[in-house]
Amino acid sequence: MNQRVFGCGWRTPVLRLLPQVIIGIVLSAAAAEAGMQLARFALDYKPKFVASKSIPSLCDNPATVTEEPNYSPNYTNTPCTNYTVTAPLGAGQVYLVIAKAGTEGVAAASFGISYCGSKGAGIDPEFVTWTPCADGLQFPNNDGVHGNFPQPGGGMRITWNNSTSCQTEVIGHDGVHAVVGVFYVYAYSRDFLQITPNNNLQGGVPELAVANCAGVTTDLYQVWGPAIVVQLMGRVGFNAFGYSPCGGYAAEISTLVMSPCDTPVRPTSWGRMKSMYEGGH
Repeated sequence: MNQRVFGCGWRTPVLRLLPQVIIGIVLSAAAAEAGMQLARFALDYKPKFVASKSIPSLCDNPATVTEEPNYSPNYTNTPCTNYTVTAPLGAGQVYLVIAKAGTEGVAAASFGISYCGSKGAGIDPEFVTWTPCADGLQFPNNDGVHGNFPQPGGGMRITWNNSTSCQTEVIGHDGVHAVVGVFYVYAYSRDFLQITPNNNLQGGVPELAVANCAGVTTDLYQVWGPAIVVQLMGRVGFNAFGYSPCGGYAAEISTLVMSPCDTPVRPTSWGRMKSMYEGGH
């Protein structure tokens, strides 16, 4: 199998035609069942946000029926198939959107983040911040080395307030799109911001999960396994080609292998979420 090495340790095997066709058939066949098992964790790059009177905020207020003016791709009704995944160096915003989700709606998610930068090189961890667009609870965890999400290797479990704001907005022909949040990123040199499974949970089992409005959780990692689940996670390349799980670049960037800078670590559990609710915090 041929390999090309993209900076910072990312190894991107280019699948031969047959495996690529097989993966496409598997995902296409599942489309007939249309449900949360087809959800994608997509990324969309935008230039650095500057608030204005016409676009005053990064996120919509999910608790309202209307879509207030905001910078997210949902405000412009942009389907995930049209997301920007290749970015210039410097400052920018990267939205995380759960797309192609089922009509059951999105109420919670679990995922991780990876990039290989360091101080003054690649994506500098000192200049990566996270703004949630979901209005529920957040449970960040860390890789034991770099610190809590959104530091590289970190993970996140996040919720919407089910009673008022479970996400059901359909964009184009790409199903429900739920804007989870937005990263502010500064890239000094070539690097990749990549969604990964949440690798820092109790028991050490990776998780890439979506919960619907009824509280039913679908763990895409368990449904598809590691060989196919990589097709469902977005990647923005800074001064490099990215990858859209909704279409485009899939033939070239078919399988993403975790780089040495991704080290699974500190455990958490859904029990912690339950205790937060029961404690009234």
